[in-house]
Amino acid sequence: MAKKNRARPDTVTDCACVIHGTGYDWQYVDKLYNMLSRHLQGGIRFHVYTEASRPVPPHMIKHELAEWPGIGGPRRSWWYKMQLFNVAHHCGDLLYFDLDCVIVSDLQWLVDLSTQHFWTIRDFRYLQRSAYSGMNSSVMWWNTERYAHVWENFNRQDINQIVRRYAGDQDYLHAVIPPTEVRYFERQQLQSWRWQVQDGGYDFTARRARKPGAGPELDPAASILVFHGSPKPHECITDPVIQRFWV
Repeated sequence: MAKKNRARPDTVTDCACVIHGTGYDWQYVDKLYNMLSRHLQGGIRFHVYTEASRPVPPHMIKHELAEWPGIGGPRRSWWYKMQLFNVAHHCGDLLYFDLDCVIVSDLQWLVDLSTQHFWTIRDFRYLQRSAYSGMNSSVMWWNTERYAHVWENFNRQDINQIVRRYAGDQDYLHAVIPPTEVRYFERQQLQSWRWQVQDGGYDFTARRARKPGAGPELDPAASILVFHGSPKPHECITDPVIQRFWV
């Protein structure tokens, strides 16, 4: 059983997202804010890590990202998530979500998990290979002060060399955070939209949907749906699950 935090005097949860470049429009930020507000009963402080030039409404907390020349676009913007580990922005527990996540039920179970560990998702490639142990950084829960060394060590290196060496931020994090400190969320609570939910999930042996055309099958134990790859929520806007929860 996962160890829980001691009672916190402040029940508000600090939540964060990163929006950089043109890969997502602002509706994704607004919808994530709304979903987190609905599903964290103690309330939230919402931190938006973004470019200096992007306006952020006053009910959100803006953090200006340091720009890295040549690092951007759909396959490199994820590296800016590393700046979440910089305690100059926020010091304490932090709950991070990729913008293409959809929250479908209460998240109190998540913020009760002890931030003595670094919590994230076991990469969904375990659905193809059960022994796969990499991480998916679409959702993370950790204490930035406890893991400040992640940013400090990263920031001392040449970002371009890191990008050439690692496929993405989650591969880098998997390499630098000791396995003994990593904890993965319960598999049923975080599910892949395209591999577990859409059309009954994906059959990797047959290389097709298990129930083509059937629509989504939502596990009642699921709390978060992760839209890694394609499609994205705005491309599924007629789907009844998206219409109900992505608002």
